[in-house]
Formats: sequence, C-alpha cells, structure tokens
Amino acid sequence: MIDDDLLVGGEELFLKGLPRRQQRHTKPDTSLQEAQNSVYRWWWEYLRLSKDYWLVCQTSERGSVKTDDQQLRRVYRGFGDIYSCTFDEWWLERGYRLFTEQEKFPKVVEVQRRPSERKRQAPAEDKIWVEVPLKLSRRTIQKQLGKLLDEYESSRLERRLLLSTAEYKINPVQFGKNTLKKIHEVHALHRELVEKPKWLRQHQPDKVDGEARADLFRIGKLLRLSPSNESLRGEPEEVRARLNRMRVAVSRLLKRSELLIANVEQGIFPSYKPVEQATPRFTARQLAQHQELEAKWWEKSLMSELSTDKLAGVKGIQYEEPVRTRQVNMIRDPSQRRVIIRDV
Repeated sequence: MIDDDLLVGGEELFLKGLPRRQQRHTKPDTSLQEAQNSVYRWWWEYLRLSKDYWLVCQTSERGSVKTDDQQLRRVYRGFGDIYSCTFDEWWLERGYRLFTEQEKFPKVVEVQRRPSERKRQAPAEDKIWVEVPLKLSRRTIQKQLGKLLDEYESSRLERRLLLSTAEYKINPVQFGKNTLKKIHEVHALHRELVEKPKWLRQHQPDKVDGEARADLFRIGKLLRLSPSNESLRGEPEEVRARLNRMRVAVSRLLKRSELLIANVEQGIFPSYKPVEQATPRFTARQLAQHQELEAKWWEKSLMSELSTDKLAGVKGIQYEEPVRTRQVNMIRDPSQRRVIIRDV
C-alpha cells in the first residue's frame, strides 16, 4: 500500500482508472472530484451490494475478520467498513491508496544502434523492437505503427492488467461507467422493490409497503432497457410479448450484476466471469449470528447517490396486465382490447 511519505516533495499519485488527463495528482484531495464518478466509484458501489461483505463488516472486530474466505478477508482488510461512511470519506481515507500505482509506467525509448551500447541484446518478452525509416512522413510512420500495434492488440489487453502495480487493479474490459451504472440500478431497484417486499411479507407483513411493489417490466421501462418493448397499446398477445421481452432484458442484467458482485468479493472488478465458491465462507456459529442481522440488512437502501431519482420514478409507472386469450375473446368490440397505462 502506498506510503503517505511518498507524497512529500511532489511525488505523484497515478490512478489508471481516471480519465487520461486526470490520472496524475500530488495529493488525494485533488483526485476526489474525478473519482466520484469513476470506475473506482462503481467498484465501491458494487461491493456495497454484497450481503456477505456487509455481514463481514457487521461482525468483524479489529484484528479479527469473521469469514473463512481468504479473498473476502483480504478485501475487507483493504476496503474496510464501506457502509459507515460516504464514498468521499472512504476515498480520502482508504480508496486512493488501494488504486494508486506503486511504480512508474515504462516509456517508449530509442534503442541504441550499437549492440555494445544496449542494455539488452534482444527485446524483453513484453516489448518489441521497431525499425522506423526517418525519411517517411510523421503521418505515415504513425499509421504504420498503428497497424503494427493492432497485431499485438490481444496480448496488449492481457498485459495491461499485469502492467498495473496498484494493490487493486481495474480489469481491462470493454464496457464503461454507463453500463456499470445501468446494471447497478437494475440490481438495486430489484432488491428494493421485488426482493425486499417478498422478504417482508414472509417475516414482517405489517411493514409491507404496497406502493413500493414493482416488477421487472416497470424497472426496465424506467431505465429504458428496451425502448421498442415499452408500449402497452395493441392486441393483448402483442402486449404480453413485449412485457415478456422487457422482463427478459431486466433478468439478463440481473444475472450480470450477480457476476459483478461475485467477482468484486474476490477483489476483481469489473468482471462477468463465473466464480466458484469451493469452501463455505462462514462457520455454523457465524451463520447463526447472521440470522439475527437479517432484518437489519433489509432496512438498508443500497441505491447509489448517483441514482437517487430512480426509486421514485419506478413507483410512478402503473399498468394493467392484459387478460388471457380466452377472456379477450369474450370482448366483441376490438376497440376495447387495449391495455391501460398511466405514467405519473
């Protein structure tokens, strides 16, 4: 982990996950504004969605991390209790340390012409030597170098993760913050409006809020996951097909959110790769303790501050499910075969 003493005398913090022109900083405070809406922020937000991580935060004490999962234990020691603070507080205290590069990045340099003057007689495994004809124009040289680098694109993508010397490395995948935000919103809304009411009906029926109830279609419509399937006007069979397609779109993102959470529990983000849990994370005694904390878990709202308007928005979408075909056939006037939709 980076030592604060390194920041004295103008040493730079280098944060690869920030926009290119905002990656270098001399102190944590100057990196905060960019970090607030960065991949680092979504790493923090997805870790907050982990129930197992929350349970570890609730039950662990100084020097005693209550889990048998070594990776989850490592993550807790690095990230700490992220539920008792804001992102800004966490970033300035811990976050920047986890993601700052520990070593300077290599640079493109000229190889000496004479073998006796070279440090190496052949390029390292992660480098290539290139001969550049100086009589060519700059534009032509850059174009040909670009084509040459394209041939190494797959290995460059793999090596980008190895190049990082940060304690926690951003996984070099091909999707950005907007996708991460959308998937997070799907998961958080589903938890708040589908899973939470279901749990309350079983354990605390007196606390069920009827207005909070929602389904996958409402979530998909609010987040514009499939605009072509938002309309609920037309023949009932057509409407039902659109409802199903929208629900499938939401279900697909829910599965992705579970994969993102499973990986972030291992200290990897973002990643959709399946994670196998070989051994139990908790002892029988710890599981018994977790049962006592169940209600407290559902009291928490895990909506991101970057998505605060979404919960109110989904409650404003009201619609009626189309009746089945046998019932529709009883309606003789086709003009009556419509679905009522009220967007508040």
